[in-house]
Amino acid sequence: MRRIELQLAALLALWLSAFAVQAHGLDVIAQHSDGQVSGLALYTDGTPAQAIYVALVAAEDATQVLDESKTDGEGRFVFAARAGGGMRVIVEGEEGHRAQALVSDLPASGGSNATLLLLREDIARLQQHMWWRDLIGAIGYLVGIVGLWALWRSRQSGRVR
Repeated sequence: MRRIELQLAALLALWLSAFAVQAHGLDVIAQHSDGQVSGLALYTDGTPAQAIYVALVAAEDATQVLDESKTDGEGRFVFAARAGGGMRVIVEGEEGHRAQALVSDLPASGGSNATLLLLREDIARLQQHMWWRDLIGAIGYLVGIVGLWALWRSRQSGRVR
């Protein structure tokens, strides 16, 4: 009986560690407008990915590096765009985190591009935001697991007596 409890504890620890792995993801958005590629790199918790490697590559061949740099203190980057053909941005963060995105083409229209970039950044931050419902759901899973364990223990103790 002790062996099964240890196995359940190990399974629970493994399951909980999966959340820690997902907590440090990396996301990137990029757009092409007015002859430049600009974008933002964020970690899953919404913090900017500061001073990490970022590369502009050809969309059809990721080994063809067009330009490379590092993100600034706010996780932003800017490159001069190449003429014609698709582009992709690849960011590589700490601990092996890597993300990539196709560069979206925006029409050259002046001030609305800045507004569109801000909207895309807000969407990216909201997608990475941890919501209260997520936390309550995780607590619900834990309560359910503990309830199943308690049910199993009560049935095991009933057999021994």
